[in-house]
Amino acid sequence: MLFLFFLVGCSGNLELKSKTQTQELSQVQVIGTGIGENPPDFTVVSSDGKAIRLSSLLERKKPIIIYFMATWCPYCAEDYGVLSGSYKDYENEINFVSIDLDLNENVLDLAKYRKKYPALEGMIFAQGHEQVLRDYSVTKTTTKYAVARNGTTIYKTIGAFNEEEWKTLLDALVKT
Repeated sequence: MLFLFFLVGCSGNLELKSKTQTQELSQVQVIGTGIGENPPDFTVVSSDGKAIRLSSLLERKKPIIIYFMATWCPYCAEDYGVLSGSYKDYENEINFVSIDLDLNENVLDLAKYRKKYPALEGMIFAQGHEQVLRDYSVTKTTTKYAVARNGTTIYKTIGAFNEEEWKTLLDALVKT
């Protein structure tokens, strides 16, 4: 039997076939949300066990920052440390939702992490969800989406901010 497989394999009668399928550019759907677009709605579970729905937050007519983080991320810690200094000035004017992109972390991990930043008490920390990460094309921590009062995305970026950058973003959001 082994000889038969060897003989067929060497005879060249077996042919590997592969097929490449292409898709027209006009049919490709862009994932995520662009500037001027409404962000995809989502429901996540906060570190205190409450269901948080983006559309419900938007009904409050307050701008929103959607921030993707992980408890092990040093750049997120840097962002939260800097933001702790000015958050109190904006907490009543802007909703801030931090969503964990590490799907192995749970609400207990987030509740423990949140205690490291007492100045960010009004911030929502929420457990990640695979569909939300896909909808927002999130692959890196410190991904930020700024959503205006009217529900459109006005800014998105990746990376830790210094105090001046946070103030510029928050001031711009308050004016929307």
